[in-house]
Amino acid sequence: MLKVLSMLVRYYHDDLRKVMVEHLGSLEILRVDAASLEKVLCDFFVKNNIPWQNLVSLLMDSCAVMRGSKTGLETRIHQHCPNLLDVDGDSCHHIHNAAKKFSEGFDGYLERLFSDLQVDHQWSPDQVMYLKEVAMILNLPVSSPQRGFVNHRWLSAYDASMATHAMMPAYQVLYYGFLSTADKELYKEPLESIFTKHNVNQTARARGEVVQDKLAKKGMTPQGRERKKRICQKLWHEETTTVLQLSLYKGVLAILKDYVMIFQGSQTLVHKLHDRQLELFLACLACFVKAEHITKLSPRALRELVLEDHMLLPSKDVYVGQEADTFRSQNPKHALLVPFLASVRKAYITTAVYLQKKLPLNSPTLIALSALDPLLRGHSQATLQLKRLSAMLNHLLPEDQDLSRELVQFSVDLTLPRYKEGDGMVDWWGHVFHQPGKYPALSALAKCCLSIFHGPRVESSFSLMNEIIDQRSGNMNVETFNAIQTAKYVLQSRGQTAVQMFERSDSLGESFSLQDVVNDGPSPEEEVVHPERPDPGEAEEAYHSDVEAHGIALDDDLPHITLTTHPGGRLQSKRSSWLSKA
Repeated sequence: MLKVLSMLVRYYHDDLRKVMVEHLGSLEILRVDAASLEKVLCDFFVKNNIPWQNLVSLLMDSCAVMRGSKTGLETRIHQHCPNLLDVDGDSCHHIHNAAKKFSEGFDGYLERLFSDLQVDHQWSPDQVMYLKEVAMILNLPVSSPQRGFVNHRWLSAYDASMATHAMMPAYQVLYYGFLSTADKELYKEPLESIFTKHNVNQTARARGEVVQDKLAKKGMTPQGRERKKRICQKLWHEETTTVLQLSLYKGVLAILKDYVMIFQGSQTLVHKLHDRQLELFLACLACFVKAEHITKLSPRALRELVLEDHMLLPSKDVYVGQEADTFRSQNPKHALLVPFLASVRKAYITTAVYLQKKLPLNSPTLIALSALDPLLRGHSQATLQLKRLSAMLNHLLPEDQDLSRELVQFSVDLTLPRYKEGDGMVDWWGHVFHQPGKYPALSALAKCCLSIFHGPRVESSFSLMNEIIDQRSGNMNVETFNAIQTAKYVLQSRGQTAVQMFERSDSLGESFSLQDVVNDGPSPEEEVVHPERPDPGEAEEAYHSDVEAHGIALDDDLPHITLTTHPGGRLQSKRSSWLSKA
């Protein structure tokens, strides 16, 4: 199957005063290993006369092909561009993998329930209809089982936990109809309790019984019968275990989800990476570690922290979510509590160790990038960190300018607008950039840094790819795909339709070609994305495309890379930053 390396570029556009992400090119590749990717990229750079030293940074997820310390692609690229900023891997992939580490402590108990519920309703429109009817009878928000739940996607276990918890009474009423006669008699009183709790009248209860009878008479395959048996086991026989774990997932995974929601968007937040990662790690530790052992530690000390038994909270105080906490306080000697709390502690420790290893808590680069925050302007430490940042990017700054003098003036400049938390940082820096001759070196530095990738923007290329490549267009050649992607990203980055961007006064007399898109499109300072997956033995589990394309010639499951370049640049632009993921 043909594999494609798609390259995106990120850069600051002087005229539009915004950071752009556009498509640089798509290339056919035969093998997905570090050496092959290096050769393809080197050939592309040479062909388009792009100097390696113009790149600012390289961002990748942490699979061996991309970030292996000895032979990974990032290590190889450093041979061509030794001054690349080290911004570590894509932190959103780290957080997603941390969620998977957490769930390993429970052997996929809930994940199997989510998958069974999804499959059980996927091909049964009548069952979905009955589920919604039952939800209305119980006065619950109506929703179908979490569609598209796949364990390797962005914290989908959290979304499925929220949906399943909200619909739990409806599921219990619905699947009561699939219980055996003996089990129906056993759980008749709990069923009545559900109806009573939700103020269901006798007429509605009778309708619920009709629904249950109809479902019980449905013809089922052996696989479907076994699946329903597993679901009934967790909804009725193991209800307490299911509720305890749902409570835990809702509470703990929400901490991880909040981080991903911040950095998976298009907003430029590179200056927030260090602080947010530190806050996330501390929040996870605080769930099971005594606060006095962590709150006063420096980032370096947190990175080197070794958890010992005396530092951990007693089982009765470990955070387990609201409902599980209520159950623990009301049933302190319940037989299920001891194994549950033991699994919780194991899951917390495993997740904390993973985050400690993966998050660059003491990264000099991310600490220096924090100084871009306009709220820190006027503080001596911000000036110091900007100087350190300039030393890392000195090769891209104008040699005839005195950056130190500019930083002194910048720190006390009363003509710059006030900045409030929540304002657009790129918009604020635009005021600095557009003061002719006042901050030339500082502007060059900030533009380089604003173009750095810090989140999974590459994943959007998968969605665009799946809009182009399907079973009917599976034989599309790479050149055609490249042209379509370029046009789509140009339009998307400018927020225009094709009619608006390519409007002509004489629609019959004026000519048009794809070169118009290229000339007005991405520069080499943009992101390069590779939609190809590394070999299974080399890859770390990470998120892939939201849409699974079947039977197509172009593989959208490849590793990916992203580039960032200098504002307004073309293939020979002067500043670039790279991001790559798999």
